Amino acid sequence: MSRPGAGLVAIGLCLASAALAADGMRVGVDANYVLGMEREGRQWQWRGEARDLFQGMAAAGVEAFRVRLWTRNDGPNGRDEATEVVQRAVAAGLDPYLVIFLSDDWADLMKQPAPAAWRDLDIDARAAAVRRYSRDVVAHFRRAGLRSHLYEIGNEIDYGVCGVYPGKGTKKTPESLARRCWPEAARLIAASQAGVLEADPEATFMLHVAHWWDARFCADFFRFMLDHGVRVDVAGLSYFPSANIGGSLQMEQFGEVASHLHAAIQRPIAIPETAYPSTRDFSGQFSRWKKETPGYPLTPDGQRLWLSDFLAFCQHHPAIDAVYYWSPEWYGEGMWKAFSCFDVEGNSRPAWESFAVPAAGRVAAKRTVYMEALQESVATVPVEEARQVAEATLREELRRHGGVTSDYIEAITKRELVVAGYRVALRASLTGNLALSAAAGAGAAGHWRDAVNRLDGDKDRLVLFVRRPDDPLVADILAHAAACGVAVLTHPLLPETPLTFGFKLLQNE
Repeated sequence: MSRPGAGLVAIGLCLASAALAADGMRVGVDANYVLGMEREGRQWQWRGEARDLFQGMAAAGVEAFRVRLWTRNDGPNGRDEATEVVQRAVAAGLDPYLVIFLSDDWADLMKQPAPAAWRDLDIDARAAAVRRYSRDVVAHFRRAGLRSHLYEIGNEIDYGVCGVYPGKGTKKTPESLARRCWPEAARLIAASQAGVLEADPEATFMLHVAHWWDARFCADFFRFMLDHGVRVDVAGLSYFPSANIGGSLQMEQFGEVASHLHAAIQRPIAIPETAYPSTRDFSGQFSRWKKETPGYPLTPDGQRLWLSDFLAFCQHHPAIDAVYYWSPEWYGEGMWKAFSCFDVEGNSRPAWESFAVPAAGRVAAKRTVYMEALQESVATVPVEEARQVAEATLREELRRHGGVTSDYIEAITKRELVVAGYRVALRASLTGNLALSAAAGAGAAGHWRDAVNRLDGDKDRLVLFVRRPDDPLVADILAHAAACGVAVLTHPLLPETPLTFGFKLLQNE
């Protein structure tokens, strides 16, 4: 199939922009555990007062709701439960939209199972079934009160959808996927979109991938879909910075990925899934998602600050139109304990204050300067300088060894690199990280005052890494910065822990 005509694309873009950005960036949640938790007798409390979750979230500043829809009729995320979720969200003043998973259970980056009823169908019969299902289910939800015309087809469909997924041994690169998986996935997505349009001619469509760390992959995916007849009115990107997948991608670097994707396909960007932990005390499926973003310790207040800054960052990003926090309601001692916006007893965490900030109040974050309190001294952390020197050094080694070979890895592991008093662990670049450790003699007593004096309180903020909270030097720094009108965020660190920042080098090469 050929790409849709320019007129149709332009209309879709206008409708999508109107749907997402009529009142500025849309702030929403994916809180689909609500009904099951209510059946267990769970409650959600804001400032000690138990409230209906939908009403409470609306009062806290949430505007929109992402509704998970599986192909079954009953059970979690089935049509019946999803219908109730839509109706209660609408009644609370929220604007829900449907995620049509095209599966009867979880489907995401790691799996894309076909529903049992379609599993043995060939691609033609499966596409026909997908079209009928999509038409019928959207007609049902329109009758049930769904107002949004935005539909997300599939969930984290980077590698495929509805039973189309790479087999063992198949490379998950754009080149391989374009040959083996994406063509059939495009047929199924286009079939679903055709069915949706039969029931809702005003429909606009989001596709959603999870490669937030890889701008090239994202651009290749969406270009392929557009070139094969799939409507893309909104491009969705998951973003979980503490997962450390693809490296410690900080907000600014994530913004670069969003900008690259927007430039490649000229579509608005939405963040259908994001979250940040409030503690490192959790286990289970996401137990490794504990990589702190510099300046945002894994504490309830660190979670609040990260969410507040991320919403402000997205508000001021020209390509991003919507952000949805994933499962703020899912509290308890389970695998999502740290990421929930409620503590284990169901009491609201400070993160809800971030939702309450109106769009006009989301001020773009100031430039961040990093300093580290060392024994009897303070050092300015040379993040940007270290990135530049590390990049030049790594490119030199790449040329010498002809790429990422075993000799290259050995060479960067052994190579000593010190930048402005900080050792750079070049091997960390293989996992997308810039790892810095203070070398002997880093920092100098007395010089930190000059460094703080050079900061502009209107434009800069200071992140102070602290390993000994009782160090009297820390109190001196905080007092001096306050006198200079400079905001300081203290970030506690464990002894011997390197400072880790985002670092992208090999992308597109």
